Amino acid sequence: MAILKKSDILLGIDDPRPITIESLGGEVYLRPLSSSEVNEIVNIEAKGYGVFDAKTRGKTADASGKMNLAKMNEAEAEAKYQAIYLSINNPKGDEWTLEELQALHSDQIDELYDNVMRISGAGITEEEVKRFPED
Repeated sequence: MAILKKSDILLGIDDPRPITIESLGGEVYLRPLSSSEVNEIVNIEAKGYGVFDAKTRGKTADASGKMNLAKMNEAEAEAKYQAIYLSINNPKGDEWTLEELQALHSDQIDELYDNVMRISGAGITEEEVKRFPED
């Protein structure tokens, strides 16, 4: 097994690769997000989750939550745009603005986002879905 240098390990986020985007009818260069960037995206999404409160009293627990669906939708969209923006603006691709990304169709945004998260190691795999308990 080869000994890796720090520069070899960090090269991953600076290694854009052509990714086929069916909804766009071709390939675009996307780069993986760093773990810090993935955390940034997760935090943006979390802003829309609402407020959840859980209290335990002995062996029982009371929980309540409030969700604002409009706020959740806004946070999810902001996270998707930011993830794509970070990934698609790389040395091998064209420069994109957030406004240009927001002009794309929702199926194009979803496909781009899914691919960004997949190449960043942050996507949900089919195996994880199969292992998820049904109850």
